[in-house]
Amino acid sequence: MTLSRKMHAVNDEGPSGARPGDRLYRLLADEHARLDRLLAQASKEQGVKAAESYQRFRETLLRHISIEEKILLPAIRRIRGGVPHPLAARLKLDHGALAALMMLPPLPSTFRAVRAVLDAHNPLEDAPGGLYDQCQQIAGLELDSLIEQSRSAPQVTVSPWSYSPKVLAAAKRLLARGGYDPSLLDDSN
Repeated sequence: MTLSRKMHAVNDEGPSGARPGDRLYRLLADEHARLDRLLAQASKEQGVKAAESYQRFRETLLRHISIEEKILLPAIRRIRGGVPHPLAARLKLDHGALAALMMLPPLPSTFRAVRAVLDAHNPLEDAPGGLYDQCQQIAGLELDSLIEQSRSAPQVTVSPWSYSPKVLAAAKRLLARGGYDPSLLDDSN
């Protein structure tokens, strides 16, 4: 079963409809817009430039996932008295699929699979009423701390990519586990 959702509308200021004062929402949703631009740039370039752009995308995406997994989702769970956010399990599956995809080289099939996951995943976080909006609403006195922790989160160590059969098989398994079509990674598409 393939998940499909309309991609969120973004511009240079961030997602449309962002309200002033939604600082956490804007910080994270603006990073989605930056990631979209980096992915588009990497998929259009060739050779060394494509590799450099893809590396920036990988570093930024993995740091973004780390912020959500290590800061945001645990904070929401804590604020909710130990109860995880209803979307937490879905988001973790997507994060796992995206992390696995970041082990693959910058190929059209990789870009196609990443784009499919992000198109379904990002609205769960940055659409009105999504994870960021809800976190912003319930954070209360923790809001400033969450923003500061997110801004100061360290870069994540990014391993070199590989197109080994083992890495490709793992990425396909994690795509399927997340509900995505593993044939997105087939070169024939």
